[in-house]
Amino acid sequence: MGKGSRAVWQELVLSFALAIVVALSFPASAEAAKHKPPDNDGPPMRFAVVRSASPGCEPLCPEWISAEGTITRSTPAEFKKLLKKLGDKRLPVIVTSPGGHVEAAWELGRMLRARKLDIGVGLTRFVECAPGQKGCKLDPARKGIYSGALYAAGAYCASACSMMFAGGVRRHVGQWAYMGVHQVTSYVTQQKITYRETYRIVNGKKKGIKRKVVGRKTVGSYTTTTMGKAFKSKMLAYLKEMGVKQAMFDAGQSTPAADMRQLALVEMLDMNLVTSMDATDALVSIEICKRAVPAGNCTLAPGVKPQPGTYPNPVVPEDGGMWFVVVRSGEAGCEPTCPEWISAEGDIDAKALPRLEATLKALGGRKLPLVVSSRGGDVDTSMVMGKMIRKHGLDVAVGGTIFGGCRPRDEGCKVPAKSPFFGNAVSYEGLCLSDCTLLLAAGKTRLVGYGARLGWYLRAKPSTSVLASYLDEMGVRAQSFDDVAPIKVVYTDQTRLKAAGLLTRNGSVDLLIDGSVCRLIPIPANCRLASQGEFARKQ
Repeated sequence: MGKGSRAVWQELVLSFALAIVVALSFPASAEAAKHKPPDNDGPPMRFAVVRSASPGCEPLCPEWISAEGTITRSTPAEFKKLLKKLGDKRLPVIVTSPGGHVEAAWELGRMLRARKLDIGVGLTRFVECAPGQKGCKLDPARKGIYSGALYAAGAYCASACSMMFAGGVRRHVGQWAYMGVHQVTSYVTQQKITYRETYRIVNGKKKGIKRKVVGRKTVGSYTTTTMGKAFKSKMLAYLKEMGVKQAMFDAGQSTPAADMRQLALVEMLDMNLVTSMDATDALVSIEICKRAVPAGNCTLAPGVKPQPGTYPNPVVPEDGGMWFVVVRSGEAGCEPTCPEWISAEGDIDAKALPRLEATLKALGGRKLPLVVSSRGGDVDTSMVMGKMIRKHGLDVAVGGTIFGGCRPRDEGCKVPAKSPFFGNAVSYEGLCLSDCTLLLAAGKTRLVGYGARLGWYLRAKPSTSVLASYLDEMGVRAQSFDDVAPIKVVYTDQTRLKAAGLLTRNGSVDLLIDGSVCRLIPIPANCRLASQGEFARKQ
């Protein structure tokens, strides 16, 4: 205090009436809506990580984040907590919500965009048990991941949910789900707030020291759909940030809060609210995991790891001798677990044995069936090769491999290092004549399908005792090898040849190499689970 001045300390109690405004949007009834949201807001939004329970997807299945319920002030914090737990994992969000707190919806949308997450409107039907269900306890091995399936019918995203939805990178609704907008309703609460203010008077002037709230009392409240300039600017800025046209804002503000306007799919596409007319299953269908490059939300089952693959260099002689190349099924939808086989085509020359031996050694113990097509060749080599085939416990089927690109003997045909060829195999392209039948007789499983050509006339017969000893070792009746002209196999031939012991069962090469065989339990030994994207640029 300066000279000649005086100070007076006083405490005053001041009362003020303030209006506290909270902006919210909520769903009202929709008279003409095909799928109406519920009339009340319901429970707060709950998040759960879900793995597809669709048959045939394992071991690589799509996963997603289920987000169902009302958006509250605390919802962004819950979502942030889940994203932190997921780490670098990027899963699409499948949402059903009646709306809720607008500013919280903006925050959720910005989190989606920052993490580059896709979103779709859908319902998750949980298998076994659902989050929050009494007595629901997941096996610890599942690491908190539920099992479920996506349903579009009955799913909805209304009111403030549309703002959250706008934040997704790819955004899907489809024709069976519901997207609704209407005016934003502001809830205004009037409060009487009592302060205790301490000040001092210096030279006749008040100088505040501190102010403390000592009481609050609600004195009234009301709702309004009148939007302030500042709030409108924030909403338009958010939509612009997300790349959504103002037409969405206009559609909502032109619809009374007591109503709900269902946006048509074409309308949503025009205003950039959806990025495609595809349904939400485009994000979580098991088909997205069957591509050469599976979608980013396709994950292996807990405890499952890709199998190491050893692919020997193709052994392809130029003189027409039998080649040995490893082939992986190029059938659509079989990835990442596809059947593989050894294509063995050409004449059985004296050097065919070391070529087969080198191929089997390079495979490192992997047992792949032989798909054979040959006119025969050297009888002694055929029997030694047969014994090697039996020793390794390999299956043999007659068939021709149809390669997805060039054939091994085509000029300039090359495959990337440590990679198989890709293709399919069919019976009608195959033939097994003369000495080739000795290779067939050696297979653990022996198949000749409809349309394949088979003939067991031996060009140079070994002695009867040598042949009989070989066939006895293979468990095939010697009468099967009586001189018979080549035939085009039909179903009755299969039954006859099976009775003679040359075939182990009716059926074709498909039983060994069709893409569906890898869905059998147990999985056949020639099915290999590849690592994600391993063959992305090799097919």
